[in-house]
This record gives sequence, C-alpha cells and structure tokens, in this order.
Amino acid sequence: MELAKFPLFNKLATGGGAEAIDEKFVYFMAFLYSISTGEVESVDMIKTASKSGYGKFSQAFMDTFRLGVGWSYGLSKSLEMIANKVAQNNEIQLKQILVKLAQVVRLGDDLKTFFHAEVKSAIMNFEIIYERKLETQKLFLEMFYTLMSTAAFMVSANSIMTMLMGSNDAEDILLSSLIGVSISMTVFVFLMYMMFPRDKLAYATADDDLKFRLRVYMMAGIGAGIGVVLFMIPDFPNTLAVGVAVAPLIIPGLKAKKMEAQIKELNQAYPEFIRHFGEIYATVGSMGQALDAVLRSDFGPLQKHVIGFKNRVKNRIDQKLGFELLSRDAGSEIIANGNQVISTAMDKGGDMNETGNVVADITLKMNELRAKRAQTAKTFETVVIVLHILTLAVFGLMNKLTEIFFELINTVDVSNSTFQLTPIDPEFMAAMMPVMIIMTSVLSAVAIKVAQGGLYKTVFYNIAILAVLGAIVSFVMNFMLADFLETHILDFVDETVVP
Repeated sequence: MELAKFPLFNKLATGGGAEAIDEKFVYFMAFLYSISTGEVESVDMIKTASKSGYGKFSQAFMDTFRLGVGWSYGLSKSLEMIANKVAQNNEIQLKQILVKLAQVVRLGDDLKTFFHAEVKSAIMNFEIIYERKLETQKLFLEMFYTLMSTAAFMVSANSIMTMLMGSNDAEDILLSSLIGVSISMTVFVFLMYMMFPRDKLAYATADDDLKFRLRVYMMAGIGAGIGVVLFMIPDFPNTLAVGVAVAPLIIPGLKAKKMEAQIKELNQAYPEFIRHFGEIYATVGSMGQALDAVLRSDFGPLQKHVIGFKNRVKNRIDQKLGFELLSRDAGSEIIANGNQVISTAMDKGGDMNETGNVVADITLKMNELRAKRAQTAKTFETVVIVLHILTLAVFGLMNKLTEIFFELINTVDVSNSTFQLTPIDPEFMAAMMPVMIIMTSVLSAVAIKVAQGGLYKTVFYNIAILAVLGAIVSFVMNFMLADFLETHILDFVDETVVP
C-alpha cells in the first residue's frame, strides 16, 4: 500500500500544497518532445506515450488513446475528459498538459514547438520547487539538532530528578522517558522522509536488491552471533559488545557507499557523452559510426560502459536492448531515464541533436540541484555525529553516576523523613546502555540518510559507524571517570563517616 494515497501523507509529500517534485514528469515531457521532433502525427505520439512506462502519465495517455481512437470520441475531446478525471486526484501538472495538448490538437499547431516550450517550463518548475524544498529541509535539519540535544537533556534530567525526589519506580520512569523520546524522534524523522526529495539514484534489478539484502542478513547474523558470545562473557562491557555486534554492517555499507560514489561520477560524465552522441548521430545517421567518433573523447568512468555499448551495437544488438543494457551497466536512474528518451527518439526518427541537448540539460540540472543538497547534508552529518558522541557521553556519565550514587546510598544513610533518595539500579542502567546506543545510532543514521537522499542502502554504513563510535565513547567515559569519581566521592564519604 502506497502512503501517498492517504491525504495526510500526500500533503506531507507535497509540502502542504499541490506542487510536488516529480522527476518522472520532467523526463516524460522530454520523452514527448523527442517524439515530436520526428514530425509524427498526434495519434502516433499519444499511442507511443501510452506504452512508455511512465506510470500515471502513460496511463492517462492510454485512456486518451482508448477513448479517442478506440471509442471514436476524438483526441481533443478525450484529452479534456481525461484531464477532468486526473484533476480529481489533484494531478495539477498532468491536467494542465492534457488541457493544453487538447487545444494544440484541435487547432493543429506544431507539436514540436509546443513540447519544446513545455520541457523548458517543466525544468524551470522542477528547479523552483526543488529549491523551495531545500529551504524547508534546512529548517527541519536545524529543528532536528535542537530536538536531539533537548531529548538527551530531558532523559538525563528526568532520571536524576526521579532519584532525588524519592520515587519508587525510578527504573520505570527512565524506561518511559526513553520510549517517549524514541517515538517522538522517530515521528520527526518520518516527517523529514515524507517532506524531503527522494532523489532516486540507483537503477537496479530485483536480483541486485536481493543479493544486497542477503549480504546484509549474513553480516547481521554474524554480528548477532558475536554479540551473544560477548554478552555471555561476565567481565566484557555491554557497550563494547554492542559496538562489535553492529560493526559487520560496515561491510555492506561500504559497498553501498562505493556504488553511490560511482553512480554520482557516472551522472557527472553522462551529459557530455549524450550531447556529443546526439550531435554526431544527427550528422552520420549510424550508431556504430557515431559511437566510434564519440569514443575518441574521454568520458572518464563512463568510458568502459560506452565501449561495451558500442560492441553490442557492432554485433547487431537491438538499439533499445543496447540502451537498456547500458543503463544496467551504469546502474544509474538518471542515465536510464535519459537513455529511454534517446532510444525512443531514434526509433521514431526524432531530431537527435535536439533530443541529446534536452537530455543533457535535464541531467545537468539534476546534478546541480543534488550537489546543493549534498552540501547541506554534509554539514548536517558532521553536526549529528558530534551530537551523537556528546549524547552517548552524557549517557555514559549518567551510567557511572548512577552506579556511584547507588553505592553511596547503600554505604551512608542520607535519607530522612522529608528527603528520600531512591537510586536507579546499576544493573538496570547497564542493561539499558546498549539499548540507548542502538536507539540513538539508528535514529541519527536514518536522519542523515534522509537528509542526503539517494541510495538508501548506505544507511547500514551510518548505523554501524555511529554504533561503534557510541560504544567506544560510552566505554571510555565510564573507564575514565571510574577512578576519578570513586576517589573523590566514595573515598570522601568514607573519610566523613569513619571517626
């Protein structure tokens, strides 16, 4: 079930208004423009668009073709009928393009001129909405800083006040505080996920996703086994056991990070290649000769994939299949979207020079906007890591103070009829430390990934790194303060009690 079908989630995803970021719509406009450059008839263009695989946009054109041709309502009348239908689902962009196209078909205007203007408008509109989303993202990320630091303070202060006020259920109050904080932080991160751009990066098959999941399951199983063994060792710190147990997730996370970096490099090289390829193909009219000429230039990490594409073309592989295999080799959603437009334009006899330029312009704009987001996300990542370390340092300090406070109460009777002290059980606090490490690590890692967008498989790397850092900080804090606090507090108490 898609969350976007619910009105509340749909409003969150669109930022509370009717506008939404939709890369697919931009590429659909480029797709229609590429067909129109071949001077095709409107019926042929709508029929081709109905089988293009662009989701709700293709479905709208399929319904139009069925009504206009199959049921003989006429294309212009069918376009207006489908426009009224999609308007009920708040599809403003789709409704506008259908209404405009209906007028163009009725008046017999040039489709190429119309879609050229619509592509430029779609790109400009996409940029405006994306920039607006980035400003919203900056505000929400700042709110996350505040919420994260406040939550750590609330849990610590609530636990200390519970002990000082003489509550008989100090452990339950601590547990309730952690549950409340975790729920509130989870809800806030979910809101961030719904409101921020997704920026799909990878073009992967179901088999690729299955292989990655199996790798994650294997590493998680290994980590769980190691963690169980370490927890069974009496003198081994629980905090370090958690860090060691989660550490194996770094392996699939690193692979995902490497894949993400490679895809971004390919996206940077793609506009130059596709523009050059379109210009030469429009002149020579042969894919093999065009690719031979294109490969005289160096396209960096994309070069080997273009060579493989050329070899398939030389072996008379169908051009649609060749472009699809190029997309799979690159593993990039942006490259796959661009290749689909180029492949269809070639099949329909479109102007490859114009089509290549449009695809290159869209890719450059996508790369530019994502680079701006990456800059903001990098700053957010640094701040969250620092806050994560400080938060677990506070929890580690609270753990040691609880232990000393418990021993102090059992050593010296400092309570009276008006002032009752009830310390938290140190064993309970020690058992809660691994939970705190995992909770803060997962929430911080997911928040960082939501801010970054792109390949969400890299979240396992963030979780593992933050968990290891948190475990080390908690252990070091406990180890460094052990002698100091015991010497300056417990020894002082012993000297005071003994005459």
